[in-house]
Amino acid sequence: DTVPPFHAALVLAGFAATIAWLDLLAKEAVAIVESIGKISGISTSILGLTVIAVGNSVGDFVADTTAARRADARMAASAAFGSPLLMLMLGTALPCLLFTALNGRPIDTPISAHCRVAAAFLLCALASHAVAFPIPAFGGAYSVPRAYSFYLFSLYAAFLTIAVLLEAGALPKGWVCSLGGGSGCLT
Repeated sequence: DTVPPFHAALVLAGFAATIAWLDLLAKEAVAIVESIGKISGISTSILGLTVIAVGNSVGDFVADTTAARRADARMAASAAFGSPLLMLMLGTALPCLLFTALNGRPIDTPISAHCRVAAAFLLCALASHAVAFPIPAFGGAYSVPRAYSFYLFSLYAAFLTIAVLLEAGALPKGWVCSLGGGSGCLT
């Protein structure tokens, strides 16, 4: 049982093929969801903030839950923060950095009202984590009670409610778009 000399090349080829297949499947899944949204009249912002976001998070949820059940809560908590942070860095920060470096100016792009609301709720959740985790009254050592989970679920429910109200026109997008400065909102 000796390893053939081309074993490393086969491993790299297998890895590249896996990435290509995952990319193809992800593009097709997004196209299907987008088609369903166009047919049913649901905006791509709502689909991105709900269906695509849930689909994107399932793998992390399974991995983090498995790590937590195996009594490795530190790894689960670290992965819960590390994975989205890595995706933000690779998906947003790196392309913006490259664009700015190559063109000598920042990207001037309008951000939708839904994304502004999502950013506000994300900031609220991160601030809550920064306050709740180190508090000794919650048990110290970065442990929080079960009630904190219900608070986070209610925060997400409030976010979804506001996003749906924005989409339905019950909340004025102009007011949301005026928050945060910068260029205007996408319509």
